[in-house]
Amino acid sequence: MRILLIKPKWFIRNGLYRFVNDIKFTPLHLGIIAALSDGHDVKIIDADWEEIPFNENFDLVGITVTTFTSEQAFEISSKFRNKGSKVVFGGVHPCLMPDECLEHADSIVIGEAEYVWPELLKDAEKDVLKKTYRNEKLVDMKDIPFPRRDLLTESSWIACAQITRGCPNTCRYCYLPNVPWRTFRKRDIEDVYNELKAIRQKVIFFVDDNLFADVEYAMELFDRIALLKKLFSVQAPTTITENKLLLSKLKKAGCFNVQMGFQTVNPQSLEWASIKQNRVDKYKDIVTELHKYGILVTAFLMFGFDTDDKNIFQAAVDMVKNVDMDDAHLYILTPYPGTEMYEKFKNEGRLLDGHERTHFGWANAVFKPELMSAEELEKGVKDAYGQLHRHFSRQLPRKIFMRIPWLIKNPSLLYTLIKGTLGKKNVVNKLD
Repeated sequence: MRILLIKPKWFIRNGLYRFVNDIKFTPLHLGIIAALSDGHDVKIIDADWEEIPFNENFDLVGITVTTFTSEQAFEISSKFRNKGSKVVFGGVHPCLMPDECLEHADSIVIGEAEYVWPELLKDAEKDVLKKTYRNEKLVDMKDIPFPRRDLLTESSWIACAQITRGCPNTCRYCYLPNVPWRTFRKRDIEDVYNELKAIRQKVIFFVDDNLFADVEYAMELFDRIALLKKLFSVQAPTTITENKLLLSKLKKAGCFNVQMGFQTVNPQSLEWASIKQNRVDKYKDIVTELHKYGILVTAFLMFGFDTDDKNIFQAAVDMVKNVDMDDAHLYILTPYPGTEMYEKFKNEGRLLDGHERTHFGWANAVFKPELMSAEELEKGVKDAYGQLHRHFSRQLPRKIFMRIPWLIKNPSLLYTLIKGTLGKKNVVNKLD
């Protein structure tokens, strides 16, 4: 069969990823699906960087679907189905909204695909696709093949890799507690080493939700991959600085940046959102400690919790400045359809009408906050971004000077720091 695997466009106007122009978030899961499709002619399209080949004929089209790409996926599916292709949806949205997805696809996959994809391919060849393929058990990480990177469009200087799946935390805003693959699992360290060794790029972004859920495993991993002399960025919880040995191994392994979910400067919001691992009074110590090891800190901050009022925006800006963050990304609390939070806001009559699904990408207020209006929430984030743009622009020369030897050896990172990460764009204009 001719198979087409598609990741719809993420970089949409006014969307969460509107500021990222040079980093490709590789759809590794599609690469894995391709690796499980031996004997078939497979093509992968990342719609952020490539045109979808609607003029070509495919027997089977697989589309990975999130809430904020669902309307795109429905339109893409319709075009291919009209040409006679069978269309399968997988990803987060079919798990949360299976009935809706079945209205727009011939079949859906609920849960991880590794154990059901071979059966699906056999059924597709016989033209007897089931409506739903549900993975009833967690995938053993040893059963996950290396992704077909030859079919992926990766940057010349940075690649993505996944080492673990799932997260033990139960933060209220997160979709993970609502999907089947939420249980934390980890890959064999030697397999990880061999995959990273085969990646031609020197810089890696680990896409794991929480690589540090098993600290002993993380330290053993860092010891092993340090031999590769790669550089990497990783998402990390605020608790990692409690373990100095972990930080030492993290640095030696090549970590240059952690993306950390501080989420809020309001202790009441931490409690409301069940973010049990964070303490606001520790934020400055956390950043200071990571800087001692030469690791840049990117803060993730979220706004719109029921305990947030209009003062939260300035408080967050002041915190970012005072603790010397290297960068910050601001999110608006977004309830995905099919989650408990969505149902809560729906039952309370707080969901706002008229929002396209593209607005469910953490950049728009799609509900009425408790202590401010939706307009005030969006304006507060916009104004905070404006202040931080000016702050990071002023701080950029100092940040570069502190890391001149390191950046000279890695000019691609210098370019990224200047253009996007530290030299924040004028996002005020971007938000208009």
